[in-house]
Amino acid sequence: MPNLPSTVSVLVPARNEEENIGRCLRGLIDQDYESLEILVLDDRSTDSTAEIIQTIAQEDERVRMISGTKLPNGWTGKNWACHQLSQAAGGDYLLFIDADTILSEDSVSNALIESMGHSVDLLTVMPNRTSSCVIEWLMYPFIDWVSFCWLPMYMATKSKSSNLSATFGQFILFKRESYNIIGGHKAIAVNPLDDFELGRMVKRHGLKWMLFGCTNSVKVLSYQGNIDAFKGVSRSVFPALYYRVSVLMLLVFGLILFTLLPPITIVLSTMAYYQESHFLLMAFVSLVMFTISWIIVCRKFHHSLFTVPFYPVSVVLMVLVAFHSLIFPNHIQNPDWPDRQNLPYS
Repeated sequence: MPNLPSTVSVLVPARNEEENIGRCLRGLIDQDYESLEILVLDDRSTDSTAEIIQTIAQEDERVRMISGTKLPNGWTGKNWACHQLSQAAGGDYLLFIDADTILSEDSVSNALIESMGHSVDLLTVMPNRTSSCVIEWLMYPFIDWVSFCWLPMYMATKSKSSNLSATFGQFILFKRESYNIIGGHKAIAVNPLDDFELGRMVKRHGLKWMLFGCTNSVKVLSYQGNIDAFKGVSRSVFPALYYRVSVLMLLVFGLILFTLLPPITIVLSTMAYYQESHFLLMAFVSLVMFTISWIIVCRKFHHSLFTVPFYPVSVVLMVLVAFHSLIFPNHIQNPDWPDRQNLPYS
């Protein structure tokens, strides 16, 4: 086992998170790795977030609240909050997590052992998402299917390509020196997709990025409803594709071709509208392979198997989300902290 650092700074930006911040901090206090500095930035919350943080800080001296300053020009809200936290942190490792994230008691220690054992500069964990509405129930299996099938952990970790990475804001563990080398959040001050871009920058600088398959240790709470979930996921799609319309259109075309066309072909065949046997065989094989991969993802990420027959609905929904992200970009560029409970602030 590698020698673990003397202190890990856990950095939690929070704005109007009274429903979540208590559970988040309790999970951090209960970690089996006790050498933690837990810094929480209250970004001028208008609810009781600050009071909850202060109450917990009185119970555990490792917890400290920082009052956020006014957002300057040229910054998004979350990036400015994380920058302030990094400036106040004193640990050799920086762990950025969202206020709606709940960690199991061994999350930090396991991540540290993995990170130090493989000399990793940035380690991230794909969170386990809980569903509380129909939109989440349909979208989350698809999102995890894309990550699992199109971004294999081993390949993504070994590849030096910045495009082959997906960093999750619910858990980003940095070596302090590596964070400084890439310029920290200051280098991405106006980027609304801070987590993805941090991972890309690590690879661009020739540093080591790793996706750690420890999903059960990081859980993220749900959105507040269907509309909130739809807009929240939409916020991340177009930025994740580098704002390239061509890439988005290619992705949509690929989804329709490989996920929707096979069942459509089979249905038309049963109705005697289409009788090309070789295409029917290809469609059947594709449908079986896709269904098996969806079942594997559901079991691995604890989604309901009842979503399997509804996967065409999930695909259509995600296509709508993608076009919403393209057509309505204003909610992406808004630097204020949005009223949401799942994806990173932007």
